[in-house]
Amino acid sequence: MGKAKSESRGLAYLSRVRPEAMSHLLKFFGESARHLDPKTRFLISVVTKVINFSPRGLEQYVKRALKEGATPDEVIDAVLCAYPCAGLTKVVDAVDVILDLELPGFEATAPGTALLAEETPAPSRDPASPAATLDASRWVSVASPEEIPPGGALHVHAGAFNLALFNVGGRLLAVDNKGPHRAGPLAHGAVTGTVVTCPLHAWKFNLESGDSVDHPGARVRTYRVRVDNAKVEVLLPS
Repeated sequence: MGKAKSESRGLAYLSRVRPEAMSHLLKFFGESARHLDPKTRFLISVVTKVINFSPRGLEQYVKRALKEGATPDEVIDAVLCAYPCAGLTKVVDAVDVILDLELPGFEATAPGTALLAEETPAPSRDPASPAATLDASRWVSVASPEEIPPGGALHVHAGAFNLALFNVGGRLLAVDNKGPHRAGPLAHGAVTGTVVTCPLHAWKFNLESGDSVDHPGARVRTYRVRVDNAKVEVLLPS
C-alpha cells in the first residue's frame, strides 16, 4: 500500500510541476493502444512489466488480461516474449510472481510452468541403467572423459542424483546441479577458476568446497570424482 501511495504522489507531483509534458504523455498512452482490444493491450502490459520487473504491475495486468479473456497459456507466452529484452532471470522471477497469485490454470505442476529454470537447453544425458548401478564402493559411472573436455560442463542424472560436472584445467569436479536459491541449474553457469556463477541470480559457488563465495551460509553438495577404466565415476551416498 505504501508503494502505491508513493507512485500516486509521484504522478501527482509530475502533473503539477510538468503539466504540459504529462498531458502529452498521458494522451500518447491513451492513443497508442486505441485500436487494440483490451486483452491484447493488457498482455502487452504484461510484457513491459516483465522487462521492467514490476511485481505489483504484473499482478495487476495478469489479472486484467485474464478478466478480458486471456488464457493462462497466453499469459505465459507474453512473459516469454519479454525474454530478448528482459533476460532469463526476470522471466523466471515473473513466473514466480504469477505462481504466487495461485490463480486457476497456473498451478506449479502445470505443463509449461513447473521447473522453468531446468527446461533451458544444455548438454544433458542419462547414463545407461547398468552404468548407473552402485557397485560395492558406491562409485557410479556417469560419463566418458570425452564428454567433459577442459573448460566444459555436463549435466547428468545418476539414479536420484541430479549432478553438474565440470572440467577445470583437467580436474573433474562435481556438485549438485540445483543451486540453493530457486534451484538454478549450475551446469549452465559460467566458470571462473574454481567458481561457478548461477545463471539465474548470479550466486557464486566454489566447486571444490561447495560454499558460496558471496552468500555466506549457502552451499551446494560436492562429490568425489575419478576416472576409472575410461569412465568418469562419481562417489555417491547410498
